[in-house]
Amino acid sequence: MSFYTAAVMGTTPFGSLLAGVMAARIGAPHTLLISGICCIAGALWFARTLPSLRRDVRPIYVEMGILPQVASGLQKTSELTVPPET
Repeated sequence: MSFYTAAVMGTTPFGSLLAGVMAARIGAPHTLLISGICCIAGALWFARTLPSLRRDVRPIYVEMGILPQVASGLQKTSELTVPPET
């Protein structure tokens, strides 16, 4: 979790610095437009590569035994949400 936090929070100052420099040079509206386009492009790229990521990661999860645990947990949860028969 600490690596995740460092990766996300650690890059925030650099992104803010970059946005500030861009806003000073081309203006705030254009900076927001470019940032939005970059976000949409990143989301489309991720959506396109997600099936291959799932295909590559699934065998690792099965080997580690993570997938059966999740499946059995979902099974137990779904059984508990059904009201008992009287």
